[in-house]
Amino acid sequence: MMPARRAAAPRQYRLAGVRMPDPVDVPTDSEKGFPLLRLTRETCTLGDLVVEEETGELLSLLVDENRQFGRLVSYGLVPKQKVLLCGPPGTGKTMTARALSCTLGRPLAHVSFDAVMSSFLGQTSTNLRKIFDFLENGEYVALFDEFDIVGKKRDDELEHGEIKRVVNNFMQMVDAYSGRSLLVATTNHEHMLDTALWRRFDEIVMYGLPDARARGLLFAKYLGALRKSGEMGIAGLVASTEGYSAADIAQVCENALRRAVLRGASQSPRVSPDDVSWALCAQQRRREVVEGIGDGRGP
Repeated sequence: MMPARRAAAPRQYRLAGVRMPDPVDVPTDSEKGFPLLRLTRETCTLGDLVVEEETGELLSLLVDENRQFGRLVSYGLVPKQKVLLCGPPGTGKTMTARALSCTLGRPLAHVSFDAVMSSFLGQTSTNLRKIFDFLENGEYVALFDEFDIVGKKRDDELEHGEIKRVVNNFMQMVDAYSGRSLLVATTNHEHMLDTALWRRFDEIVMYGLPDARARGLLFAKYLGALRKSGEMGIAGLVASTEGYSAADIAQVCENALRRAVLRGASQSPRVSPDDVSWALCAQQRRREVVEGIGDGRGP
């Protein structure tokens, strides 16, 4: 007779400077013993985000509501705790969750869907139940990144019965949730979500590609990490990056700064217009490759 399989020991995390027990046992998958989420201490705040004014005000109000949870409850009100962030890749959805975590002084609980989704019938729903139980027993900002994996339309003919059961169970868990953690779900494919999921969220925030003003702020922010040699010509950079995401612009700036540091002979490297121009060309080539793959044309 085969010996009984021992349950995996809880995964423990030690994080300094955040409000949670030390160490913390995170839930694990019974099948393989993988942790179902990871805990991190974030350093970016809402002030680091470059978003539309309306979005910034909405996020600030969300923070205030969760900071003054008890006061709202004393008046028979409940703060918004279930938030859905929608929009194209690279527009700041994940960074928003990180900023909320830091601003609230809570650890970020990043749900690992590759571990949550199980090949065993019923195990995925069990994993989700473990995650919600964990979140209800603490104060976290929980990030369900690209959660359309478990939020797909139940009438999708390509999905099998297990996925449909998972969607139903997920909605029931969101409805029944009563903890203090802030739940943040993100998706690049809002059109794939089951329509019944939308009303489960207290707030829905749409993210788009940055406009000219936002692109200018992004370049000024990221290129400010080094001193400059020569005029950067921010207006020209803004004009040449229409259609770029915030992540695209961050990558351009990081590549330019990296090149400046590597070629600089002094202890105080300077980023030049040539560095930025080189990084822009490299990013454009990268975008063409990605778009070609998406169109089926290959690299």
